[in-house]
Amino acid sequence: MAISATVAFFKSEFVAALSDGRRIERHDWREMAQALYEIGVQCSAIEYQWHTGQRMITAGQQVALKAEIRRLAHAATNHSVQSRIAAA
Repeated sequence: MAISATVAFFKSEFVAALSDGRRIERHDWREMAQALYEIGVQCSAIEYQWHTGQRMITAGQQVALKAEIRRLAHAATNHSVQSRIAAA
């Protein structure tokens, strides 16, 4: 089952509530992207949430977070392919 995440920005931290009940907090969107990637959250499974009194995650941050997850997945795929080619 794929894990999804709802990401908000609260008190200077990115906070992700995961569909499996876990919660992740990071100060930087790159750190959040890395953490979400490592637990298997795909960029298509991320939603953003905003509540009164919170700062909204900017459109640029939203795009950057998803793009970083895509980049990490692409880099891992390329590394895996290169490792198989080197082993052959």
